[in-house]
Amino acid sequence: MTAIPKPPKSKVVAGPKLTETDFLEIGERIGESKEFNIEVEVTIYAQKRYESVTGIVTEVDGQQGKLSFQMGFENVRINMNNIVSVK
Repeated sequence: MTAIPKPPKSKVVAGPKLTETDFLEIGERIGESKEFNIEVEVTIYAQKRYESVTGIVTEVDGQQGKLSFQMGFENVRINMNNIVSVK
């Protein structure tokens, strides 16, 4: 009987680490965008890759953890836990 070697353990790629200051800045910029209709660029980290979404925040649903954007004529909803930065 031959021994079959075990496959190597895969390394889990951790997402970016945010500090409390980062969370405060993200919250302020999202609030300003919603209140004053300012266009913002939100960078999200999902499925081990970064994506950018540019638009105006129309709705913040804290209970479901979703953020709604108006991008031209299209509405986009993203998960707030995936937000890395807001510019």
